[in-house]
Amino acid sequence: MMTLSWGICFVFFGMMVYSEAFLPENIKDSIDHLNTHYVRKNPNPGKLYDGHSLFLDKLKDKSFEEGEQKLLMIIILDAYNRIFTRMENETQDEKLKHDLHEVKEEMNKLKAHYFSGKHANIKKYVTELLALKENDPRIQSKAIFELKTVYNKAAILGTQSADNHRRRRHAKRSKKQHS
Repeated sequence: MMTLSWGICFVFFGMMVYSEAFLPENIKDSIDHLNTHYVRKNPNPGKLYDGHSLFLDKLKDKSFEEGEQKLLMIIILDAYNRIFTRMENETQDEKLKHDLHEVKEEMNKLKAHYFSGKHANIKKYVTELLALKENDPRIQSKAIFELKTVYNKAAILGTQSADNHRRRRHAKRSKKQHS
């Protein structure tokens, strides 16, 4: 039992070290300070730990392809930006404001460096699509007008996707037979 406990400790320690590998020292310090204030001093820790993560479960989903993972990461980084902006506006503590601002800026740099370009545009389009007013007659009319074209493009995309999946399966089978 003791060996299992030590094994679990080493696994969690390894995860923590890996998850902090890219963080600059000053940002680690800011996050530690924020953690101390918002997490460790939380008067009701039962509400904080409800058994569900906010973002980590979504990031563990292996069914997403790289492009989808990048889009998801942009959305998550934007959520952090909104959360930190609200927290920054609500706190009176200047040190907390500074730490929130520093972390937010570092995350924005990360997003700009690794996740700029078409993924940001896709996120913008998705946001616009989700904001459509389905009960607006103008939106309904435009949707009907564009339906045939959208349906055909969806069918073509679906067919291409199915063909690519078949080709990958066939290539895997061919490799196994030749091995």
